[in-house]
Amino acid sequence: MTEMLRNEGLKRVRMRLITAVVFVFTLTCSGSFGMEDVVSSSGPGMTLLMILILPLVWSVPMAFVASELGSMVPEAGGLYRWIRRGMGEYWSFQAGWWWTLSLYVDSAVYVALALDYMQNQWGFGAAERAAIGIAIVAVFTFINIRGLELTGWSLTIIQIGVMVPLLIFTAYGIFKGTGSGFSPMVPEGESFLTSLNLGLAIMMWMYSGWESMSTLAGEIENPQRVIPKALMIGTPLVIATYFVTVWASIRIANLGGPDNFLNMWTGGGGEDFVELAKVVGGAFMGYLMLMSAILSNIGLYAGYLATGARPQFQMSRDRLLPRFLGKTHKSWGTPWAAILLMAFVNAVLINFEFDALITIDVFLLMFPYVLIFLTVMIMRIKEPDTPRSFRVPLPTFALGVWVAFPIAIAIIALFVNGMDWMIGGLAGILTGPIAYLIFKNIYKGTTDEALEGSTITPTGELTEFGAAVEGGQA
Repeated sequence: MTEMLRNEGLKRVRMRLITAVVFVFTLTCSGSFGMEDVVSSSGPGMTLLMILILPLVWSVPMAFVASELGSMVPEAGGLYRWIRRGMGEYWSFQAGWWWTLSLYVDSAVYVALALDYMQNQWGFGAAERAAIGIAIVAVFTFINIRGLELTGWSLTIIQIGVMVPLLIFTAYGIFKGTGSGFSPMVPEGESFLTSLNLGLAIMMWMYSGWESMSTLAGEIENPQRVIPKALMIGTPLVIATYFVTVWASIRIANLGGPDNFLNMWTGGGGEDFVELAKVVGGAFMGYLMLMSAILSNIGLYAGYLATGARPQFQMSRDRLLPRFLGKTHKSWGTPWAAILLMAFVNAVLINFEFDALITIDVFLLMFPYVLIFLTVMIMRIKEPDTPRSFRVPLPTFALGVWVAFPIAIAIIALFVNGMDWMIGGLAGILTGPIAYLIFKNIYKGTTDEALEGSTITPTGELTEFGAAVEGGQA
């Protein structure tokens, strides 16, 4: 089997570790915008505690599990391929379908949020809003189709634009702000448990995305090494970014005194970083923070347009989705048809209200997460000796105990946001089995035994049924 056949026409690129870290940081953080609502809902102290504690039982397990599974099965489509290897075609289709639907909505939300910031600042009308939105989608569609090199450079430039204003803002808060940042612990009139309701849901969302980088594994040289390293660097970087920026914002809010509107915990949905930045440096600093917020959402869109298109590409190659989605660009070696379809849907969705869609979006994401955590345990038992260049440094029993926490959190999250949310989410989930029956009947599916049974050794050699393949050829 040649390397080209193995990667189904995808072009592999040499991605530097720093670029991979930028990808991870973009997909999981891209600045701290959104944390304002956690502070106003859960209180300053509770927010800072959740920033430090929640990763231990939510995002860090996913980062480690994604690293182990990605080093073991470094295939295009990432999580879809992991679950197929561990749980078979049906469940991998469900995970790929639910995750992709979630990303279709999620990526459109980021463009809409960027447009909201622009429209609030410059006051343009609906027609101008639609034109700017379509232009953003078109630009990053081209960049993504052009290849991961250009996408990586774009994300690097964007994240510089995001972080420079945030770092200036943070430095001011640390040296000039007042208060400990942990007081009050919860909003007035709220208990420890009630303060967690909305804040925890948002925090879970802020700490998601660790599995996303894996979908690009078919286009990166030595992904079984590069991606786990990037995740191990990116994880503490994201936690530190959230903590110091939120801590600084609380200290800046305290400058106005307890009765000032800039105190985020006094209700009204919370002041955003743009308003707080005006306290730091007036209108100019507020403008810089506005640009940071816009770039943050654009960066998230560019990153998720890249990662969101890959599972459907691989599902098409496995004859489980329409065949045109499996096309690759002859010159650039990217899944252009899958990227283009996702971009088209995004361009349509940015003009709609998102409240109902977002609730379904989060619901859809929780199910693939549970399947990923189950898969790592299945693979530990089913293929204990398969080479893994990265392995969670825990015995299988202890790993099972650790991943039980995020599984429990994901399940609890399905029941805490009301009946309407649950009904809408379950309706979205049911599209998975229906879609499988339809597409399986039309395209029949396929089992590529050589691909299913292949592994990557710690030294980067491709093996098939235990036999090394030299030079990428059988």
